[in-house]
Amino acid sequence: MPFPSCRHHAVFVSEQLVPTLLAAALPGQGPACVHAIVTPKMRGYAATLKDALTAQGRQFREYPLTDSSQQGIYDVLDAVRQACDGQSLGLNLTGGTKLMTLAAAEWAYACEVPTFYMDTGEDVIVLPGRTWEYLPMPSVLDVNGLLAAGGYTVRDCSRDAVPGERRDILQAMLRLLCTAPRAAQALQSLNAAAAQAGKRRDMLVEDAATPSPIWQELLDLCRQADMLQYDKGYIHFPSEDARRWCNGLWFEEFVRMTLYRMQADKRISDWAAAVSVSRHGVKNELDALFSVRNRLFVIECKTAAMTIEPQSGDHNKVTSILYKADSLHDRLGGIYARSALCSVLPLERKERERAQALGIHVVCGGDLLKLDENLVRWVSLA
Repeated sequence: MPFPSCRHHAVFVSEQLVPTLLAAALPGQGPACVHAIVTPKMRGYAATLKDALTAQGRQFREYPLTDSSQQGIYDVLDAVRQACDGQSLGLNLTGGTKLMTLAAAEWAYACEVPTFYMDTGEDVIVLPGRTWEYLPMPSVLDVNGLLAAGGYTVRDCSRDAVPGERRDILQAMLRLLCTAPRAAQALQSLNAAAAQAGKRRDMLVEDAATPSPIWQELLDLCRQADMLQYDKGYIHFPSEDARRWCNGLWFEEFVRMTLYRMQADKRISDWAAAVSVSRHGVKNELDALFSVRNRLFVIECKTAAMTIEPQSGDHNKVTSILYKADSLHDRLGGIYARSALCSVLPLERKERERAQALGIHVVCGGDLLKLDENLVRWVSLA
C-alpha cells in the first residue's frame, strides 16, 4: 500500500512538530493544506507549526479543540472534512493524547478517511488497517526544516567549501596539535596572542611563547595560511578575520571541511556552519549543525583549554560549556536531536563523565583526526 497522497492533512498539534512537517514534506505526496486541531495548551506550538508549514509553501488552518471527548473529536474532524470541500483528506495519527488518537482512528474508519502514523523513533511510516503496513521513512527535513520545527529562523550560515589552499594546512595543524608532545602549550600561546591582539588597533603583539619546534611549526602553518606574520619577536595579524581564525576559527573551518566532504559522500543529508538563529527575538550562535534521517546534530567546537584552573577563579567554565551544549540540542531539534563537543585539547576524566551523564558525545585529541568516521558511528547510534 503506498502512502495516501491527499490534498489535505488533519493533525493534532503536539509539542513534537517534526512528524507533521515530515508528512507535509514527503516528495510528491505533501498536502496543499494542513488542518491543525489545537487544544488551549498547544496554541504556542500551533503558531510555530504555522510558520514552518508556510515556509514549506503549505496552507494552514487552525481548529480550536476545547472538548476532548469522543463526540468533541468527531465534531472537529467533521468540520475539517467539510472544509476540504470534497477533496482528499488524510489523518495524521501521530499527535494528540492516546484517547484523542483512538477517537480519531474510529472516526477515520467510519468515514473511510486514510490514516498514517509517522514513527520517527523507528524511521518508518505506519499505515494502519486490517493489516498494518510499514514504509521506510525518507530523509526529507534539512537543517533549516528541523530548526523551524523548534521555532528557530536561520539568519545566517555558511555552506561554502573551504578554499583548497587551506585544506592541507588545516589537516597539518590538527595533526600537529593532536599528536605532538606539549602541543597544548603551543595552542594556548596562539590563542593568547590572538586574544591580546584583539585589544590593539595595530594587532601587533610580542611573542611571549616559550620557544619550541612545535611553536615554530604552528606559526609557520598560520603564516602559510596568510593569517599572521612574525619577525624579531613580534606577531602581527593582518586583519580581524585572520586574528579570529588563529583564535579558534581554524578549527571550525576544519569541521566545516569535514561536513562538506561527508555530504558529498552522501553520509549526511545536510549541514551548515557558523549558524546564526533566532527565536522570539533571542539570538543564538552555533558552530556547526548537520542532519541525518530527519534528526538534528549540533556540534560545539573548542580550541581553548576547558580544564578548571583554581587560580583563574573560573570554576564553572566546564559546566557552562557542557550545559550549553545539552540545552541547545533539546531546544533546537526536539527529542531526537543530539549534541557533540569537539575539543582539540583532551578532556579530563571528570569532564568526560559529566558530558556522558548529559548525553553529549565527545570527540577530542587524536580522535579528531578521523572526525568523519567518528561522526558516522555517533549517528548510527542515534
